[in-house]
Amino acid sequence: MPRLIPGQPVGVDPVLTADIDLLVRPGRMSLRPEDCAQSLHEQAGSEPGRISKAIVAGPARLSQVTRTASENSACSLPLLLSVNQEGGRLNALDWPGAAQLPGNLALGAAGDEDLAELAGATIGEQLRAVGLTWNLAPVCDTTGWPAAAAVGARAFGSDPERVGLLAAAYVRGLQRAGVAATAKHFPGLGGVGGDPHHVAPVVDRLGSGALLPFRAAIDAQVACVMVGSHTVLAVDNKPALASPRVLGLLRDELGFGGVVVSENLSIPAVHEPLGGVARAAVAAVAAGVDIVMLDSEVSRGRSSLAARMAAVRRRAEVVQALTTAVEQGVIDRQRIGEAVDRVQALHRRYGLTPSSLRPDWPSANAAAWRAAERIADRSVAVVRGDRVLPLDVPSGKVLALMRVPDEGQRRADSARLTPDYLPTLLAARHRVVQVPVGAPVPTAGPVIVYGYDTRTTIAGPSRAAQEATRLVERGRTVVQVAFGDVDDLAGSPAPVLVAAFSPHWASVAAVARILLVDGRAHGVVPVSGVSW
Repeated sequence: MPRLIPGQPVGVDPVLTADIDLLVRPGRMSLRPEDCAQSLHEQAGSEPGRISKAIVAGPARLSQVTRTASENSACSLPLLLSVNQEGGRLNALDWPGAAQLPGNLALGAAGDEDLAELAGATIGEQLRAVGLTWNLAPVCDTTGWPAAAAVGARAFGSDPERVGLLAAAYVRGLQRAGVAATAKHFPGLGGVGGDPHHVAPVVDRLGSGALLPFRAAIDAQVACVMVGSHTVLAVDNKPALASPRVLGLLRDELGFGGVVVSENLSIPAVHEPLGGVARAAVAAVAAGVDIVMLDSEVSRGRSSLAARMAAVRRRAEVVQALTTAVEQGVIDRQRIGEAVDRVQALHRRYGLTPSSLRPDWPSANAAAWRAAERIADRSVAVVRGDRVLPLDVPSGKVLALMRVPDEGQRRADSARLTPDYLPTLLAARHRVVQVPVGAPVPTAGPVIVYGYDTRTTIAGPSRAAQEATRLVERGRTVVQVAFGDVDDLAGSPAPVLVAAFSPHWASVAAVARILLVDGRAHGVVPVSGVSW
């Protein structure tokens, strides 16, 4: 590449558009021939670059799609597709029968680096089996009390050193399985009050130790780092993903030499402070971001043809804006060359070719079920009332269950779609009656109040804690279980409080065992400053 003077306008490079095209994700290749692909090509000027789970229904079909895509790709690089598969509440692969692992806060509650490495390796095997070799995980943010809506159970805990150890272990496991890891959301969302998916958070300074987990992930050779959209005034007055100072902190102070990825620029709260998606992309690449994300390559639901055409057009606008910025000298051509070199190296290290070895999905998924059980067994925590467990429910008596519906915005993807397993698991040992919220309980004995995300949008106890209070005041023995963020337990007078950190089968089964069989729990809530 010829040497260029920074800031000097350049002529049109014959490979410039192709280079920039590599830096905008999702890509624009057709990942699956389908009826609307031709319409997209004709009306939006490109092919769909995402895999719709609503159309690609199941792991076997997805594996076939990615294998075909790797064989038919016009790109000379191995196929590299991104996905959000964190475990816990955020999992793109949430088809029935796909094993879901407890998330990061459960791993923090278990406090075992070997289990964190197992989680990364297990998820990596599942992903590679279906042809996905770039995971936008793990979350390296710390959480607090109360938890930020965007973090919560997605974090490993509040102690930066412990978070770093677990994040590094997760990275080692994931990348040992042949899947690129992504530490996010640099420089850390700890202390951010607003949810970056809905607002543009601004904080005065980084939380104490915020960089430690990212440093640990980098020391573990993490392939990618995702930069957030929040602004840290002590560093810069710009959103992190558009801040040369933040990117300099990552490159120079932490010594990261891999691929830097932006937060999802398609989210209005992310791009609006920077003047729209195209301007946000230009600002990000100019600041030092290598890949601008407009989403991952695996969709989280069915989109209309109109929505998909809009996404394709938006991507084309971003590519054009970046090309124009280089042509006009706003972005150095050398900056693009550096980013392309890193992204190509990522493809070559983690991408798949038709001859690449892939694990067998049934075997990988069976291993994931076993890993989920191990993690759940070690992570569920009895916060209060361990001495009264297991519950004394005489034979033939009825156990009352009260499911409190979700009220917050923290439940996502697999967590939202997960069936309510608790009644079935408890009914295997006792008769159960399900009682609507607010209704009187028509039977003697303990009442189990539970939910995933029952926090209200105003300060004060969660709806589940309010129900527990109502029942305790009526003289009932109450057990409250949080299958999501532990904030749901705050302020509850229930004599027994249980934190499960996950709504998936393995964690619910562990809760059922603890409540009715042996009462033994091994987890410890890994969040400081909690008050029950």
